[in-house]
Amino acid sequence: MKLITKQLLGSVGLVLTFAQSHATTAFDPNAAYLLGDWNGKRNSLAEQGIKFDANITVDTAYLADGGYKDQQDPTYTSQLWLGSHWDLEKLLGWDGVSVRTVVTARQGQSVSVDQISDPLAPQMANVQSSYGRGNSGSRLTEFSLEKQFKAQGVSIRVGRFGMGTYFNAMSCDFQNTSFCAAQMGKWQGGTWYNTPVSQWAGMVKYQINPELSAQVAVFEFNPTNIKEKEGWNLSTSNADGVTIPIELVWQPKSAVSGLPATYRAGVMYNTADKIENQKDIVTGEAKDHSYGTWFVAEQQLTQKGSGKQGLHGFMNLSVHDKTTNKIDNMQQVGLKYIGLFETRENDILGLGLSRIHVSDRYRESRSRLDKPAEYNLELNYSYFPTKWAMLRPNIQYVINPGATSHVDNALVLGLTSKLTF
Repeated sequence: MKLITKQLLGSVGLVLTFAQSHATTAFDPNAAYLLGDWNGKRNSLAEQGIKFDANITVDTAYLADGGYKDQQDPTYTSQLWLGSHWDLEKLLGWDGVSVRTVVTARQGQSVSVDQISDPLAPQMANVQSSYGRGNSGSRLTEFSLEKQFKAQGVSIRVGRFGMGTYFNAMSCDFQNTSFCAAQMGKWQGGTWYNTPVSQWAGMVKYQINPELSAQVAVFEFNPTNIKEKEGWNLSTSNADGVTIPIELVWQPKSAVSGLPATYRAGVMYNTADKIENQKDIVTGEAKDHSYGTWFVAEQQLTQKGSGKQGLHGFMNLSVHDKTTNKIDNMQQVGLKYIGLFETRENDILGLGLSRIHVSDRYRESRSRLDKPAEYNLELNYSYFPTKWAMLRPNIQYVINPGATSHVDNALVLGLTSKLTF
């Protein structure tokens, strides 16, 4: 906790120093960024082809009742995000070429790990989405170059990036990981690495028509990438096979009730050659492949005024290789209402429910796992006092944490806070 507090105070101090020396419009409640437009320099750089995005997110969670341990102090997890986008067509005249960079740093302790979970039956989800894949030091989360062939509707991306950035992607308006970002990286995390982890990869996207696209990528499979102190290790010496995701993306402007939506369907195949992460989950026998599939739907259901205001529904389903994966399927559904109140058009009221099913074969081999699934429920309200600040108080309820009856259902009180610099 002291480390988190020190880090946040240091970050805020840096922000204040930068703001005082570079921007007279910092902290403007009507601005898009906490630091404003840097006396117009930010807008000028954007026109020249250079854009910056930076934010810090803190997830606070308190175990109010149940779980593996009695009530403890709240825990905090944080993520600092520093990104940039360089349009080399504007900067250098290179037609359709751009570069994307992202550096992240995570810190903190998790209520799910320290208080909710039985050590013999860890909670499947995590009540703090900014926790995971190590919390020590920084990571190169993305450094990629994209070339667009506009006339042909084709784009090619190469470099280092996370699978969930471009595949199985969905919005993230919740604190629980079972409602946040690409779910494949959570339930088949031995072979699918989400942000903040990056991998060497090449990706091709084909825009079939304005609403329909298809994409495929080849990611180096290197378990070294997920280790805590390997965030800047670019070596391929421990690579073993590749992970290949294929996805079809349909983004109709007029779907249900004539309103916009995004639908994704995809499959992934991993070719790892008998490594530690690719073993039979029960017998320990080495395996040389793994697979999974997913379907994502995000649909606006009603419209209040214009734009995104109104009721939205979402769904995420996945099925996994039960031989090498203890989770064989997952279902997630929820509703979000954007702009519930007239004067709060950007605020979001959210409700989500997830079911995480343990493979019967794996469960039968572990006496502690006497429940078929873990369920996570979250009710939250995302409050935007300004465009650059967000507070998300939430209530979470975890049923059968770790798919066991030996741990009481857990009631968690949470708060996500975010500043966009």
